[in-house]
Amino acid sequence: MKTLAMAVVGLVGFGAAGAAMAQCPTSLSPPWSLTLQLQGTVSSQTGGYDSTPCRLRTALNQNSSPAAKAGVLDQTPASETRYRAQFIVDASGITLTAANRAATVFNVIGTGTAPGGTGNLVQAFLRGNGTAASLRFLVGDTNQGSLYQIVDVALPNQAGANRVEIDLTVAAGTGSMRYWVTDVATSTSDGSPTGTVSNLANSVWTGVDQVVLGLAGASTFWRQNFTNTNYVYFDQFDSRRQTFIGN
Repeated sequence: MKTLAMAVVGLVGFGAAGAAMAQCPTSLSPPWSLTLQLQGTVSSQTGGYDSTPCRLRTALNQNSSPAAKAGVLDQTPASETRYRAQFIVDASGITLTAANRAATVFNVIGTGTAPGGTGNLVQAFLRGNGTAASLRFLVGDTNQGSLYQIVDVALPNQAGANRVEIDLTVAAGTGSMRYWVTDVATSTSDGSPTGTVSNLANSVWTGVDQVVLGLAGASTFWRQNFTNTNYVYFDQFDSRRQTFIGN
C-alpha cells in the first residue's frame, strides 16, 4: 500500500513512499492519483501537523450543487480485504456545532457494489450534532435494511486537529471495523481502539479499491452557510494492509 507522511503532498508522495519533497508541490496529482474538484477549492498549503511541511486545504463554494467536491483520490488499493488507513482532520475554522451541517470527508470505495449500486464501503462525515462537531461513520453491512451501521463520535479536540484511523476487514458476516478518533497529539495503541463494529456482512463489496479524502456530499445547510474560504484541513494520510499506524 502507500505511506503518505502528509495529508496531501507534504513529505512523502502516495506513489513514491519514502521520497521526500523539498517543498509543497503546486499539483496534487501526483502524489495522489487524481484531484477531485467541482465548485470548490483544493490545494496544498505549507505548515502541516506534527511537523509535516504541508497539509491539504479544502472548501466548497457557497450555494454550490450537491455534486460539489474538493478532494483527492488514491487508486493504489487492489481489492484489499484488510485495509488500514489514517488521516488528520481539522475543522476548527468552521462552525460545526449547528445540526444539519454535514459533509463526507473520507470515503472507502469497494471493488464490488451492494444492492442499489452503491460502491461506498465506509464513509466518514463531519457533522454538527447541535452542540459539538462530530464524526459519523457509515459502515457497510448488508444485514441492515439501510446497508450501513452508523457510529457517531464527538471530536475530542473541538478547537483543533484530530487523528482518525480505521482497521477494516471485509468478509461474509464476520467483517469488522475498528476505529480510533483522538486528539492529534494523543498516543494510540493497536489494542485500544475508540470502538469496534463487528459481524459485518460486507463481502458484497469484495475489497477496498479506492479511497477519497476531502469534502463531498455536503448537506444543503453546509452549502448555504459555508463559503470557499471556510476551510477544512487534512494531513498525514497513510494506508496499509496489516500494520497498525498509530501515533
